[in-house]
Amino acid sequence: MSVSLPISLARSHQISARAPRSGLSFAEQVALAFLVCMTLAACWFDLAARELWIIGALNTVTAATVWALSHNARRAHWLAVTRDLLPAVLILLAYRESGLLLRPDPAHHLDGIFIQWDRLLLHNEFVQTVLKAGSPWLEHYLEFAYLLCYPLVPLGFAAIYLAQRRSRPSEPAASPGRRPIDDFWATVVLATLFCYAVYPFFPLTPPRVLFHDVPGPHIEPLLRKWNFWLLDHYSVQACIFPSGHVAAVTAVALAVRKHAPRLGALFLFLAASVALATVYGRYHYAADAVAGALVGVAAYFASNAIKHRPIE
Repeated sequence: MSVSLPISLARSHQISARAPRSGLSFAEQVALAFLVCMTLAACWFDLAARELWIIGALNTVTAATVWALSHNARRAHWLAVTRDLLPAVLILLAYRESGLLLRPDPAHHLDGIFIQWDRLLLHNEFVQTVLKAGSPWLEHYLEFAYLLCYPLVPLGFAAIYLAQRRSRPSEPAASPGRRPIDDFWATVVLATLFCYAVYPFFPLTPPRVLFHDVPGPHIEPLLRKWNFWLLDHYSVQACIFPSGHVAAVTAVALAVRKHAPRLGALFLFLAASVALATVYGRYHYAADAVAGALVGVAAYFASNAIKHRPIE
């Protein structure tokens, strides 16, 4: 009995770490706080009545959905899966809504500051030599790396999900009552929603639009055209400071590394590639990328430090 009791306790602890919990997770709390702040900010920024109504109605329905899933996920497997996938939808919603609050700066004051730093960085002899030596394959790879900013979040989710399913009962959970999926979304949601919350206060124009100053040899790979097509059709047509893309992939890489170290090393390399690609392709200023990486790192440590207790 002395042997079976610890084993049963370990198994029950592992099951509780894998099973969906009842109550709001930390990521869900952050998302709901963002939706409330966004609704209030929409009134403060004096949006059109139609936009106010859409934001208010959409955020109300979204908040109700989050709350309902958090309290009913145990009832059916498909509800639990939907709950685990919902943060990805919340990130997209937050991105679109925060874009409505952006007011461009016709004088481009912040752009004028950031471009000076970029010129010092990108047009020095060392960077030019590296780009010329690696041309055209380095340019092709960097454009491909920028495309990775879109699938890396779902790929990170898949990696964490598989790591969670393969974990053995003898392996300790991240912390009592927390699943790896909860850890993952806590870090990623905190990083991305912070960027979306503050970027209306930093009006920037993408350097590819304002300056057309791609460094190195002139290369027009097909992947760059795809990147431009995606941005033209689905972006908010602004430059986010801190970079939401870099913050997201940094947070994803650190979260994956925590639960799957070997695979996390690959994600860290890809995250660094995305950061470099945003600057090389003039999708972001270097200041955006650096700030985004710092936000991703800070979100990782903050989500680990905060005790994640579900709110009933």
